[in-house]
Amino acid sequence: MTRLFELPAYQRLPVDPVSASGDRLSLSNGEELLDLYGGHCVNTLGAGHAGLLSELSAQWRQLSFATNLLPLRARARFLAALEPLLPEGRWAAFLSNSGAEANENALKAALSATGRGAILCFEGAFHGRTAAATWTSDVKYRGFPRPPFEVRRVPFGDLRALEAALDTEVAGAILEPIQSLAGVVDPPAGFLERLRERCTAVGAALIFDEVQTGNGRLGTPFAAQYFDVLPDAITTAKGVAGGLPVGLTLFSAALVERMDPKLCGSTFGGGPLALTAAAYIAEQIGRPGFLDNVRAASEAFRAAAAVGPVARVRGAGLLLGLELEPGLEAKSVQLRLLEQGVFVGTSNHPRVLRLSPSLTISPSEAAQLGRALASLEVHA
Repeated sequence: MTRLFELPAYQRLPVDPVSASGDRLSLSNGEELLDLYGGHCVNTLGAGHAGLLSELSAQWRQLSFATNLLPLRARARFLAALEPLLPEGRWAAFLSNSGAEANENALKAALSATGRGAILCFEGAFHGRTAAATWTSDVKYRGFPRPPFEVRRVPFGDLRALEAALDTEVAGAILEPIQSLAGVVDPPAGFLERLRERCTAVGAALIFDEVQTGNGRLGTPFAAQYFDVLPDAITTAKGVAGGLPVGLTLFSAALVERMDPKLCGSTFGGGPLALTAAAYIAEQIGRPGFLDNVRAASEAFRAAAAVGPVARVRGAGLLLGLELEPGLEAKSVQLRLLEQGVFVGTSNHPRVLRLSPSLTISPSEAAQLGRALASLEVHA
């Protein structure tokens, strides 16, 4: 028996990947998988992207790391590439290492700016596994005995509950514009608009957790543009640097004027290597035709997936949920699709599979998913 072993936090799938290229995973047994999960929305440009590899190699040779006390060309390059992708208005950026950190910083900003002690959040949410983030997430993720603030939790999409809970004691409201882990739950029509109106009326900060919906995933740079609703803070991570750890919190200029910026800090956040990747990816997202491909691929996958055991397709862009027919289990169908050479994700909804492939995936790849789903003889 070895003295060191891995904490059994994950239930691993029965495959052994040894390499990857684009949207294909090569396995140790010689077989290949079409990767439609993309590492939880991480592989923005697919695996082994030659341009990204070249950029990272050059940056490593030039300057692999430096303290945040120094100005960095990689940081300036990233901010310049990000600026054209932002929603309207002026924004301040703070760089960290993960989505959970990004959300913690946004929550601290709301509490600091308003001087209030309550946060509004939504059932089914996932905002991370750190202290404040877990208390704004679904109950299954809470690992701390007491919240650091008053938590007001309401059903996602419930306007009546929202109106009752969101008052002048609330510092901020945090939500995913589309709840990914909950099963790719779309907001009801008008819900985000009313949430924005209510936050403005009571002076609370509206925080969009765009860890999964940002970085071009919906066919727009951010969900704020997709839904045409402007929050006071936007958080994102995962796909920002395509596999390197970067968390990003964007604060509106109005929020910056009222918050204490010294509440934010990070040793590794915004390092030159990670930001070289982030800058390169932001530049690609801003190139003509990039987001057109996301929208075209979304249409192709939505059409191809509406077969076999799939009752309905949820979501937007390349964050899609395949809702299975009643009585079917997503985990079982996931394993059957692996046998057909297709890798998809599951969710906290027992009947919803998730698709979050690279944003460079060809729309033609949707045909393989359609064939795999159509071939399944899955019975409730």
